[in-house]
Amino acid sequence: MRPFVISLTFLILLACLSCSDKPDPINIPDPDPLTELTGFAPLTGGKGTLITIQGKNFGTSSNDISLKINGLPATIKSVKDTEITAVVPDKCGLGALTLSVKGKDFTSSEKFRYIYKATTSSFTGGRKGYADGPADSVKFEGPYKIVFDGKQTFYLTDQGNCMVRKIEQNGTASTIVGAPHAGFKDGKGDQALMKFPIGIELAADGTIYVADHQNNAIRKLATDGTLTTLTGDPDREGLLDGDLKTARFKRPYGVLLDKGGILWICDTENAVIRKISSDGQVTTFAGSTPGYADGKLREAKFYFPAHMTFDEAGNIYIADKHNHCIRKISANGIVSTFAGKPEQNGFKDGTSKDAMFNQPSNVQIDKVGNLYVTDLYNHCIRLIYPDGMVTTLAGQPGTFGYAEGTGPEAKFYHPQGSTFDNDGHLFVTDSFNNRVRKLIIE
Repeated sequence: MRPFVISLTFLILLACLSCSDKPDPINIPDPDPLTELTGFAPLTGGKGTLITIQGKNFGTSSNDISLKINGLPATIKSVKDTEITAVVPDKCGLGALTLSVKGKDFTSSEKFRYIYKATTSSFTGGRKGYADGPADSVKFEGPYKIVFDGKQTFYLTDQGNCMVRKIEQNGTASTIVGAPHAGFKDGKGDQALMKFPIGIELAADGTIYVADHQNNAIRKLATDGTLTTLTGDPDREGLLDGDLKTARFKRPYGVLLDKGGILWICDTENAVIRKISSDGQVTTFAGSTPGYADGKLREAKFYFPAHMTFDEAGNIYIADKHNHCIRKISANGIVSTFAGKPEQNGFKDGTSKDAMFNQPSNVQIDKVGNLYVTDLYNHCIRLIYPDGMVTTLAGQPGTFGYAEGTGPEAKFYHPQGSTFDNDGHLFVTDSFNNRVRKLIIE
């Protein structure tokens, strides 16, 4: 009987437990509503443009929201659950929207294109000849390339006067080296001679490098005003790699230092890109014979490469003057045509393949990857977005002259070189007007 009693007692206990109150169910909160960014408008606009972002579940607190366009912060104006308005950041270029909602990021599928505006004025010069002094009395003879020292001073090659000139922020000009006649001689001040200097570059220590065009040489200007010949020889033009003493050039135009201290050269009439290493070896990097061809470095062809610049990824952009286009050398060593119709001169804004130039002579790059081109025989300044879209920033295409103003109100006469100052203003050597012009870009 005892086993039966124990079994019965267990069953009664189990029945009692099954009749007791059930535990409260676990409350699982609903998931956060799904945030979406579905679009924005307008797709283009200039300074002060109010942009509207559409979507859902944005919330209503501006404290939970931030917006960047092409990596630059925008100013939030209003927040609704399905709509956000914001003011685009100045000069944000071409880029996607990145919306942050409560710490989560959402990126637009389309890109916003900032429309730039440039107002042109005179900075210094305006008369042909040679004279130092205040901005309104300075005389140039075909100012060519210009560079900024990152502090307060500009340096330019005064081609016809065969000099390197120095320009202060107020436009006052002085002569560093050279005399108002051609020649070839190392030395200091006006005892040194050059023959139509074109390219100019400034090193961090204040050393200036000059492409002495008609002397087939690269000259080096020390901070004390002493000019020496780094490499090349006026009596022996050619294309020859080697050490500094044996290397030969043919009418070089552009010189540019990279972050590693390598000096790059547009060896223009040789139609190649050269470089000088820190140990003094000259090598040919890209190009072969004059002409036009894309492809691998030494298989590619250029025709009068005039100037170049680098982007942050290590790509090189070249104003291929007589091919009337902008070329690109990728970091992996492939030459391609970035914008323009090769071997066809003309004027046209538009996509990279539709756009046309007429002897582009200089190219600069800004902080968001836009290229600025001095379009020599179109007498205007062009802008190329990172996707290759070309617009005209200043000047009247095909019409030369002199006028100040905004956009097409301005007139140029053979713009050659350009450089940025710290505020993002573009300074252009307006060669046949014998002026340096200042473009305030907004």
